[in-house]
Amino acid sequence: MRGRWPSAIAWLNCVVPLFAVAGSYGISLYQGSVVACFPFTHGCTSISGAARYGDALFLFRGLMMPLSMLLAVYWCLQWEWLTQQVGPRRRHTVILWLGIISALALVLYANYLGSGSGFYEFMRRTGIIFHFALALLAQLLCIQSLYRTHRPLSARTRRIVRWQFALIGLQWLWGFVSLTIDLTQPSFEYEAKNIVEWNFAWAMVGFYGLSGWLWWRDPPGPINRTHPPAQS
Repeated sequence: MRGRWPSAIAWLNCVVPLFAVAGSYGISLYQGSVVACFPFTHGCTSISGAARYGDALFLFRGLMMPLSMLLAVYWCLQWEWLTQQVGPRRRHTVILWLGIISALALVLYANYLGSGSGFYEFMRRTGIIFHFALALLAQLLCIQSLYRTHRPLSARTRRIVRWQFALIGLQWLWGFVSLTIDLTQPSFEYEAKNIVEWNFAWAMVGFYGLSGWLWWRDPPGPINRTHPPAQS
């Protein structure tokens, strides 16, 4: 029994980014780098814009770098938990690597944030796109694996997994909204894209928080190596 630390890892992956973004926005607001608004509905600034200048950048980088390590640990624990619940599957290894690469992409984004334009902006955008896209794909494959299992899942597990699936659905919805904005290019495009970014981000980290709730009573454990061969 590992105790409660796997749940703590999952919850940290939810709380740390929320604190980093809120803290960075608060510092930027205090230092006059951004205007006051509720960015989830007003879109006055992007997440990058809230953390790009002054002391906010140091707070954001100082939290995002260790967060990438926490994310890598989370995906290792998620791999164990999925195998524990469903049995060995090749897709679980795919999920693990998607998650780890998304964590590394977060390092790329945080490292180049606030470093100017041109090449640095390209690296920053590449980092955040790969982070969001690969993490979302890994989350979706997790839910697919749980829904396709023939093993019985507890009512509590099924309920929380449905909530995780709802958060994934919200991420896809915001993704389609972003695509629509790109195609139509409305006059409020800047604000609209920022609203999408803030809401997409909270839905993504909420998935990790729900994993912490799942693991509180049913934590990941060592893999039984006598399992049958992995399936697809």
